Amino acid sequence: MNRRFIHLVGSLPVDSTKEAFAWPMWVLGEALGPTLPNGETRKHDDWRGRLLEKLATHPDLEPRPDRDRPGKTGRPAFRVRKGRVLKSVDLGYSARFETAWPRYEELVQPMGRRFQVGIPGHVDAAAIAFGFSIPDALRHLAPFREATIREMAAIWARGGSQVTFQLEVPVELIILTKIPPPARWAAAKRFAREILKLVEAAPSGSSYGVHLCLGDRNDDSLLRPADTRPLVALANALMIAWPEGRVLEYLHVPMVMHGSEFASMDPDYYAPLTDLWLPDHVRFIGGFIHENGRIKDLVKIRDQIEYNLDRRIDVGAACGLGRRERWLARRNLDIAMAVASDDE
Repeated sequence: MNRRFIHLVGSLPVDSTKEAFAWPMWVLGEALGPTLPNGETRKHDDWRGRLLEKLATHPDLEPRPDRDRPGKTGRPAFRVRKGRVLKSVDLGYSARFETAWPRYEELVQPMGRRFQVGIPGHVDAAAIAFGFSIPDALRHLAPFREATIREMAAIWARGGSQVTFQLEVPVELIILTKIPPPARWAAAKRFAREILKLVEAAPSGSSYGVHLCLGDRNDDSLLRPADTRPLVALANALMIAWPEGRVLEYLHVPMVMHGSEFASMDPDYYAPLTDLWLPDHVRFIGGFIHENGRIKDLVKIRDQIEYNLDRRIDVGAACGLGRRERWLARRNLDIAMAVASDDE
């Protein structure tokens, strides 16, 4: 029987790229999954802040007054200047990849693990840019889509088969959770078509993971779904339409909130997973590990998910660990190893 692995979603509470690669390999050893995140440290955890800094000097954009914003997050937001057209944006993903690549070649590649590059969904990037005004984000979506495709192509040109792209899509899941169930499947298919434009434009043979994110604000989840139905709808829509010639390695599903709220112990919460269609080669990663959770409770959740899916799963936290104190992140990883083991 195959062993369970531990998946790291993104950032870690360390101070250098070298440590971000070396520390989890030292802590997890053989329990670490086939990919390792791209050396993100606590000071590089806020990709949204970096995006907004870049957009602040964009000649086609101007700050959006607070009174016009649909949701005031404490961050700046933008709108297209009158008489201008937003044709392109610079996201900077490949530049950050290039800074971490030499350390990957030195520390990780010899260990046989691939470079996991987090790619924020272009719908999410546009939504952040326009202050979470979804109509504005969709109206100006093309430049963000095209920029993301360019960034992925540049990364692939450098890393090739050593790279796994992790597509991170919170906005779509948040909207699906709020949509009435009768309309959910049609919306999921539409979202999947847009997400998969990134995959279709990428080189044949490129590899992917999908991180269905719950989003966060001040280290707290943006929503608390009543059960797993919304994520099953989006995941199924992605699986059915997945392009040929592109490899989907894993699906990471968050099942625990940020902050102090733990994963549900109610079996009904996980019951919709019986309807999830997942090819045998695609790893399912349950994102329910929490450093304050009891191992015996987390094992029950693991067993419930495995019963519903009729397969063994890998485990991990709901999101990156970069905002935690280091000792809490270590505790999270220790608990993950215990839950992944058959000897708990």
